[in-house]
Amino acid sequence: MSKLSEYCKKKNFRDMDIEHLLLYRICIVLLPFMIGVTLLFIFFGDKMLTLGGECTFRHFTGFYCVGCGGTRAFNYLVHLHILKSLYYHPFVGYTYVAYFFYTINSFLYRHNKNCFAKLSPFVLIYIGLGILTINFLVKNIAIFFGIHMI
Repeated sequence: MSKLSEYCKKKNFRDMDIEHLLLYRICIVLLPFMIGVTLLFIFFGDKMLTLGGECTFRHFTGFYCVGCGGTRAFNYLVHLHILKSLYYHPFVGYTYVAYFFYTINSFLYRHNKNCFAKLSPFVLIYIGLGILTINFLVKNIAIFFGIHMI
């Protein structure tokens, strides 16, 4: 029996494989950072938007990069303008929801032996990659029709 399994039995935790446990702990460590950045954007979001310059990829190619609109989307998200946030970059809202969903699911899985199935992070990652790809393609295909989305 591994030391991790012995520790979990002693603390009355459900045993998690090491990859899920590591990712869960990373999520817990990032929680204060997520809260801090959110508060920073709530109070200084408009000033934060003017700090960055033009996207270098967009400047040289004329196309939107994968992250174009992300800062504006985050600013709108923390100010609860959900539709504007989704318009500028749907991945930002998805990431926020997926992060908290995974963290809460992992916490409940680890500390409650009676319910909650373990959520695979790969499902969330593949959905996120799909959202990034679709967002990138839609914004750049729209340029060919003269529609600039940002």
